[in-house]
Amino acid sequence: MTAFAAEAEAPAITVGRPHDSGAMKRLFEPSEVTLEETILGAWEALTAHGRAECPVCHGELVASGCETCGSQLA
Repeated sequence: MTAFAAEAEAPAITVGRPHDSGAMKRLFEPSEVTLEETILGAWEALTAHGRAECPVCHGELVASGCETCGSQLA
């Protein structure tokens, strides 16, 4: 005899009611800087100043890549 566990997809949890203006909010908002914000910040600093902090190792990021770990933004 084989037992199967069926997982039901959990519904999304929202705060407020759909018909309330502006009441639909995410239950969990990020409290820290997101990966997207980190990469965009490095990209903007790199294009504006030619140098930025590497988002991987926190070394020196230049147009050709990180001088410490070799990571590149492309």
